[in-house]
Amino acid sequence: MSSVHAGSPVIADAHNHLHFRAFSRDLDDIIARAREQGVLAMLTVSIDESDAHRAIHVAGAYSGVYASLGIHPQNAGRFSPEDVLGLARLHNPGRTVAVGETGFDLYRTPESKTKQRDLFLAHISLARQLELPLIIHDRNAHEETVAVLDETQAWALGGVFHCFSGDTTLAKRVISEGFFVSVPGVITYKNATVIRQVVSQTPEEFLLVETDAPYLSPEPFRGKRNEPAYIRKTLEVVASLKGKTPENMAMITTENFNRLFLGKTAAVAARKTNPGELLCSSD
Repeated sequence: MSSVHAGSPVIADAHNHLHFRAFSRDLDDIIARAREQGVLAMLTVSIDESDAHRAIHVAGAYSGVYASLGIHPQNAGRFSPEDVLGLARLHNPGRTVAVGETGFDLYRTPESKTKQRDLFLAHISLARQLELPLIIHDRNAHEETVAVLDETQAWALGGVFHCFSGDTTLAKRVISEGFFVSVPGVITYKNATVIRQVVSQTPEEFLLVETDAPYLSPEPFRGKRNEPAYIRKTLEVVASLKGKTPENMAMITTENFNRLFLGKTAAVAARKTNPGELLCSSD
């Protein structure tokens, strides 16, 4: 894997878990490889309270790394809405830049759907309190996720559907509300027809790229531990679908990352565009 040339655009990994144990033995090397590939901005996303402490520690130890505050919906059976609201005491402005990941996972933990909803509502309250955007986890739960965002008018907070798994209809709704679509390494897989169609038709100003490391490694690393350096493979596919060079796509997605997470979210979230004008033509 060749390194980038000096002066190449910064790449932003919009979602990973650098603080997980999978990286505990070689995190310095992971960060170094990422930087060699131009990945200089990263968001490490927490999944419970103790995990949030680790994420914030990693964010404080490495420049360009930020953290989120959240309890994963798969953990809904072990935590309460009060636990979510208690994450407010960990907020470190400039270091913690988002709330989540939160939402529904009806693939792995459908039995806790009611508790997942309760935690989702608490995350929305926390995001309002801290004035931070939301990181949405939506797996096998598109209708449920949109319904909660509608009922609570939480779209105004701004945010992103991480590891986007919906179709162009969902993407159209998401971006009509000012939310972003985040694209994982799955887009490099041979059977990734739907997400490729979504990316092809989604305006570039609503796209982010992510690794979800240590999960979902792109080709040709599929089956191995994922890491931020591999995001270039995802970026190359997204760039090709959008008719851009990887360098141009890096600039675009990093600008989007900065706009969402580093203080310019409100202007995007407040902008409501005619949904019929949001998705580009598939021609």
